[in-house]
Amino acid sequence: MPPELPFAALILAYDAVDADTAAIESLACDAARVGAAPVVVALPPDVGAPDGTRVVRVARGGARVTGLRLGMAQLTNSPARAVLLVPLRGPQRSLVSLLALLDGAKRGSAAIIAFEGAALDDSPVLVPRDAWLELVTVGENGMEAVAARRDTRRVDAPLL
Repeated sequence: MPPELPFAALILAYDAVDADTAAIESLACDAARVGAAPVVVALPPDVGAPDGTRVVRVARGGARVTGLRLGMAQLTNSPARAVLLVPLRGPQRSLVSLLALLDGAKRGSAAIIAFEGAALDDSPVLVPRDAWLELVTVGENGMEAVAARRDTRRVDAPLL
């Protein structure tokens, strides 16, 4: 990602269990490799966090939007102009696919960037900063509602 568009990552692992630790670490590592700073992880209190990440703790069995809201609050004073939302569950993408998603932002930094054919709440999505408030106020499955009112660009990238 070019320096003129700094971005953060939020890994939505609000329903994680101990067995997910390696997957969460992999997602955090990939987010950092593609240039995200900071990397925030929304986790239940009994699941270990990856090194080098900011962590927000959410109640096990709580709503997805709670993890989203708490995680986004960590980015309030960051220089990030976009956030890469990465859900723990759902189809996972390779590092190359994440780079393709970020490359899509070069052509439309004010747009929501998503993968072709993917459900927005279940797949990595790049959200511009001017959509953050709208995203955290719309509730569950909010990404689809936000995207319906904004420019959304899709990129084609393979699953793992």
